[in-house]
Amino acid sequence: MITMMISAIENDFQREFITEIYKKYYSAMLKKAFSLLDNTEDAEELVQEVFADLIARVDSVMTVEQKKLPAYLMSAVKYCAYDENRKQSRWHFVDIESEEIGHIPDDGPIPEELYLKTEAIVELKSALEKIPEKYKNLLEFKYILGLSDSELSAKFKISEGAVRTSLMRARRKACSVMREGEENGI
Repeated sequence: MITMMISAIENDFQREFITEIYKKYYSAMLKKAFSLLDNTEDAEELVQEVFADLIARVDSVMTVEQKKLPAYLMSAVKYCAYDENRKQSRWHFVDIESEEIGHIPDDGPIPEELYLKTEAIVELKSALEKIPEKYKNLLEFKYILGLSDSELSAKFKISEGAVRTSLMRARRKACSVMREGEENGI
């Protein structure tokens, strides 16, 4: 593949220059790529990408001092490998029955959000311990177990209107207890 790219260079002087780089440094570049990627196929592809880039910028590559050329080439391999790793870490594909599906975003909460949420849960649990048992049970059945108003009505043997009124009172009582805790520095 690289030899085909080199043979496509129209300028004889540029083609000779890239051919010389290929002969002298290809194996060292491949070795460097393999040390960074630990995969022969990926290393070969990476070196091909580097050569494609070198060919595209052949005029500027020709201005590099001869003694600095090996370091320049190794740096090109290294940065290309880093760039490839960065791209791969940004995109995550899931293989389901051999079909790739698109990018899966990381929509999870950040640690600060988790901490604040945990603190809020602790405060809420503390407040629930301080309100009357009937309100505590009502709030737990509604918001933790997810029962509907009609299910709560049947469970507590009260009308749905009474369930809504009791829920409102329970929420107010819990909020009141939480506000008192904040005012008292708890």
